[in-house]
Amino acid sequence: MTETVQTRITAALDTALEPVAGFLRDARVVEVMINPDGSVWVEQLRRAPARADVTLGPLAADRLARAIVAAVGGELNGNHPTLSCMVPGYGARAQILAPPVVDATTVVLRRPASQVLPLSHYVQQEVLQAQHARAIERAVHERRNVLIGGGTGSGKTTFANAVLGVLAGTNERVLTIEDTRELQCAVDDCVQVRVVPALYSWRQAVVDAMRMRPDRIIVGEVRDGAALDLLKAWNTGHPGGIATIHADSAVLMLERFCQLIEEVVPRAPREVVASTIHVCVHMQRDAASPAGRVITQVARVCGYDGGWLIEDMEVA
Repeated sequence: MTETVQTRITAALDTALEPVAGFLRDARVVEVMINPDGSVWVEQLRRAPARADVTLGPLAADRLARAIVAAVGGELNGNHPTLSCMVPGYGARAQILAPPVVDATTVVLRRPASQVLPLSHYVQQEVLQAQHARAIERAVHERRNVLIGGGTGSGKTTFANAVLGVLAGTNERVLTIEDTRELQCAVDDCVQVRVVPALYSWRQAVVDAMRMRPDRIIVGEVRDGAALDLLKAWNTGHPGGIATIHADSAVLMLERFCQLIEEVVPRAPREVVASTIHVCVHMQRDAASPAGRVITQVARVCGYDGGWLIEDMEVA
């Protein structure tokens, strides 16, 4: 691609994003959502999404989506009506849906965190209890495997970055795996691997990770049969991992992990899962909380005996 063509693509992207660019520059904004009806909804830190005084008609929304697609060299049409990518120059994660799966082009832009919030911030915001923060720090230093779960928008990745922050100043080699760049690791020796659908899968990324001499393997989100490969990695010389997963409680986090394993094998080895995943942290949105979310469980996994054996983690 020539410099002139790249300049034109960048200019077209900036122009298309102009109606929502102010939100993307606002450190308080978490997500910008453009709906099929043209309404724009903005979620700010510690606030529920609210409708903005901006409307994008079908042509403007489509132009925005096409500009993002052109900037990343992607494809968006009737045969490929969805695209997930990072927006060049803005660092935001984009999820785009186009007809026929929606009535009109729909775009969700998630801003990257402006800074990594330490665990102490979660304690100050009354999202996390102080004894649980100490328990998590101790688990990380003792190279326990930590699974962070919750629903969409519950803050799993941001909290994972806080847990990763415990490693700051260490000499460990950390390898992160994700499909869009959201994890922020403060160690000097860090390799960030990106999954590319149809080109480089989650399973291949985890398998390759074991051959890259990592001290810790961090996965942005466990979402398919890669759970089996991650289980093997964490259980065979690469302890101290961190990963996120979609689930509604600590027990359901473990069940969800097993369900993903069973996409590859008939029966998940639940006893092995129980001995490999040491800590489960579950969080959820909470309108009553000043921070808009709360951590409901910090649990130690003690085993599996026909059911998951977990107990609350506390360190005096």
